Amino acid sequence: MKLVNSPYLLLVLATCIWGSNFVAGKALVDSIPPVTLAATRWGIAFLCLLPFFGKDAWRQRQDYFRQWKMVLFLSVTGVAGFNTLTYMAVQFTGSINAALMNSATPILVLMLASLMMKERLAWAAIPGIAVSMAGVLWIVGRGSLKALLALSFNKGDLLMLLAVFCWALYSVGMKKAAGRFRPSALLLVQTAVATGLLLPLSALELLSVPGEIVWRPGLMIGIVYLGLFASIVAFLSWNRAIELAGPQRCAGYLNLIPLFSAVFATIFTGESIRFYHVLGALLIIAGVYMTNRTRKPVGLKEERPQPTG
Repeated sequence: MKLVNSPYLLLVLATCIWGSNFVAGKALVDSIPPVTLAATRWGIAFLCLLPFFGKDAWRQRQDYFRQWKMVLFLSVTGVAGFNTLTYMAVQFTGSINAALMNSATPILVLMLASLMMKERLAWAAIPGIAVSMAGVLWIVGRGSLKALLALSFNKGDLLMLLAVFCWALYSVGMKKAAGRFRPSALLLVQTAVATGLLLPLSALELLSVPGEIVWRPGLMIGIVYLGLFASIVAFLSWNRAIELAGPQRCAGYLNLIPLFSAVFATIFTGESIRFYHVLGALLIIAGVYMTNRTRKPVGLKEERPQPTG
């Protein structure tokens, strides 16, 4: 099939789906609490992945048990933490804000890698980091210097920053785990652990939330979409594109995620793009570009860019 062999179509498909995740999450949390939404999404993903990668995961079970701390860390930060906090965040902030702040992930990964993996942080990267952080703060402050100085921030924006921090931790953790497990089998194990952690939290959440969930067709379709497409199709498309085109060519496509999110939010949720969105996004992208230019190429070995979904 042409789609399977075209890295650029696959990259557009993956980022389009991940961009829609923010908008779909915001629409769905009005009908289902965020922890329950995340637990249901990853439960569906686990059931779909199990027939295909269950045998591989079972063969490596001793490796997973030996390195259970690493597996738990990755499952908590990247699967359970990032998505649950994202769905909590969009209860209070716009999906455009959430997606734009997500663009700062590469900067946080660079900073955490220098702290956790003792990677040398070049002084030349500092200006780019500062520019990106300025963009994030400008979005969090909604373009208001007064709000920034008064430390008056939207609760949802702060939750989204915590979600981005979780994904950055996950990305650094994945660097440490690289080569130890088969990626598809590891994704299955991560979804299993995350679902197991989220289900009891979901039960507590449902006990504390008044009323019952009304399982309307639109809600069920939305959850299945997140479980199949945002959790599986997008990841498989991204990984296939990396095989065909290489990590460095794929990395720039991650900037399409906030673009797609903005388009979907404008069409489906009535959100509007403000000037502070545009300015903040330009600062973040400019900072990421400046920082990447300061990094030295590592021979023929390329780092695998971490998607966010």
